[in-house]
Amino acid sequence: MEELNKLKSIDLASCDDEEIVELFDIIEAKCDELSNKDLKDFFYILVEILSKRRGIAGKRAYEILSSLYPRMKEDIVSLLWSDVPYIRNSALSIIAYHRDRDVVLGLLKDKDKDIRKFGLDIAFEMGDAEILEKGFDDDDPNVVVSAAEYLARLGYEGALDKIVNKLLSIPSENLYELLFIFESLIRLAYPSTPELIEKKFHDLSDPIIKDVYVRACGVSNNKKYINYLLSVLDDESVRKNALDSIFSIIRNVHISDQEKENIKKEIESRFTKMSPDELEIAGKIIQTIY
Repeated sequence: MEELNKLKSIDLASCDDEEIVELFDIIEAKCDELSNKDLKDFFYILVEILSKRRGIAGKRAYEILSSLYPRMKEDIVSLLWSDVPYIRNSALSIIAYHRDRDVVLGLLKDKDKDIRKFGLDIAFEMGDAEILEKGFDDDDPNVVVSAAEYLARLGYEGALDKIVNKLLSIPSENLYELLFIFESLIRLAYPSTPELIEKKFHDLSDPIIKDVYVRACGVSNNKKYINYLLSVLDDESVRKNALDSIFSIIRNVHISDQEKENIKKEIESRFTKMSPDELEIAGKIIQTIY
């Protein structure tokens, strides 16, 4: 094909977008007439443009690759192994756009943990909670954490039991994995999250664990945590989150008059230490309980 040969001969890095797009449009309209070899050559040119150009030409290359997916599925999936992040992400988005569950399920069985993670990335873009839940069966902590994070970002409460069961099976020394899963439970507003943290960690004063625990108390809907939250208001590193958690709790439980007075007293005694944002939250707390 004349247009394909011309496309092969020009400098794809410096050529005008308009010239490339014009050739793209002509070749795309004749794709059904291309031999397998010519189609493969066109594919490689599209990928090269995608890696070198981010303007109109790059956008058209992406669009054409997506339109070719049914015919060149294996080639496009193979781009997930590319060393160029933008190429990998483009392939990921194309697969997600076509909602190819079979391909995604296949990726989750790959021996490469990064490819399995890409499978979850695609499942998340597809909003497919059923596929994401399969990530809990993976041996790699990053894949497990991603499954929990993505399900939480989807707000999928149906996965709570699996997330909790997975968390309970993880040793306490696997801090990274546990913290990320606790973040997922907080995002899903799981009320028993503080109790789970207490079971896994003995030292809640550790700065990293303390911040997570303070925020977990806010989703507990349990006023028994209010005194603890008041006690950490002197710690600048968690003060704002502690106030947020107190505010969250008092909006969902009954507070007695004595408890109201104690909350007001403890908060007002720290007014001079608070930032403007913290003072705003403190004011909302006092206004809400009265």
